[in-house]
Amino acid sequence: MQALVEAARRKNSVLVAGLDPIPSGFPEELRTLPEAEATLVFCQGILEAVEPYVAAIKLQAAYFERLGPVGMEIYAGLIEASSNLGLPAIADVKRGDIGPVAAAYAEAHLGVYGATCVTVNPYMGEDTILPFLEEARRQAPGGGIFVLLATSNPSASEVQESTEPPLFEVIARMISGLGRSSGDYPDAGAVVGATRPEVGGRARELLPETLFLSPGYGAQGGDASGIRPLLDRNGGGVLVNSSRSILYAYERSASNYKDAAREAASKARDELRLW
Repeated sequence: MQALVEAARRKNSVLVAGLDPIPSGFPEELRTLPEAEATLVFCQGILEAVEPYVAAIKLQAAYFERLGPVGMEIYAGLIEASSNLGLPAIADVKRGDIGPVAAAYAEAHLGVYGATCVTVNPYMGEDTILPFLEEARRQAPGGGIFVLLATSNPSASEVQESTEPPLFEVIARMISGLGRSSGDYPDAGAVVGATRPEVGGRARELLPETLFLSPGYGAQGGDASGIRPLLDRNGGGVLVNSSRSILYAYERSASNYKDAAREAASKARDELRLW
């Protein structure tokens, strides 16, 4: 995780920009292009616009997979472009298999495509997590994984808080036993949403030394007040993802999509400095 920490310090920002390119949300001037070309132009424009304000980029793989082989070429190219800008790339793949299958997923995204980190679904236990950790330790110096723990979607509590002890607490204890120190934080981080601060606070109690990736900020209703309970004892330990609020900021602005994204990223970075 050290690559993420160092980027955040260098940029004085905890903001992560999510690349979730939905063609129906593209500005009018791009909708006449073939979807793959429009996706590439849109994402390149966003990357260029937000680079001064973000610590990392998070790519939602599904939006590139749906385009077929050309989509994965775009995905790989964006990871490379991010790296060239000094921005670590988080592959948001939420894979959750075991054994050789999990190892193959890990090799693809951390090795072939060159992501710094991946997101992992732990429902099948530590057998799901270990292959990704092992590949990250081989292929992604300063990287690691973010395990889904307390997510930001509305129905998450129906599963994650439905048992006694709550399932998210079980997963937190599993994460704490698997990470290996890689600088400031272990290489097994956790996804903890900004929309359930009381759960996030409990997650921080269980994982005092862990780096959190926090989605839900912005379009999903999360704000800086939802981030505060997630902070570690040093007032850090959280990277905050914002996707739609940045990507489609032009819909609420008179500016073009790149200028609007730049303004939205700058504003979010500054808001997140005030906690």
